[in-house]
Amino acid sequence: MNISRNDLKWQLGLGAVKEITNVRKALGQKDWQQTNMTEADAGEVRKYYELIREKMMSPQEALLTIAESRTGTEAEAQNDMIDENAIDHSEHRDGEEETSELVVAVRGATQEAALAMTDVGKAAAASVVDAFFISLGTNVVSELTERSANTRSNFGQVVASVKNAPLDLRDGSLPGKKTSQQKRIGAWG
Repeated sequence: MNISRNDLKWQLGLGAVKEITNVRKALGQKDWQQTNMTEADAGEVRKYYELIREKMMSPQEALLTIAESRTGTEAEAQNDMIDENAIDHSEHRDGEEETSELVVAVRGATQEAALAMTDVGKAAAASVVDAFFISLGTNVVSELTERSANTRSNFGQVVASVKNAPLDLRDGSLPGKKTSQQKRIGAWG
């Protein structure tokens, strides 16, 4: 079964067919200039972009990995001329350049958002801690003031009850040392 370079370009989300052509040439595929390719050749191109995008390998490493994984089948036998110079390895290219722009944009946005949240957290931490201690101090003072007022008013009720209660000490005895009265027997007694 054959697949066209254009179909493969859409499957891989690439910008131009030229990218597939360059990869095919670099992989040493014999008919790298043809519009249609075999499924085995298309599989190698897919594997190349998988290694670049997901494993973040350099183009040279990806080419060597694919060459090492060849099993010697007839479809692969014609592809024995690996040419890593077919892909531009100039200094302005890197593994991320081969990654789709959407993945790079999402990764960049996520990293920047994480850094920004760290900055916000750091800036807010001091004022949050200050606000916590001020609130804690204010609430403790307020609670102590309220408790002391309640304590005084509760004792006020006890004082009022004591003042209003009639004391009948006729049958009662006051605390203290009791002295026993002894009868004195004497001349008059």
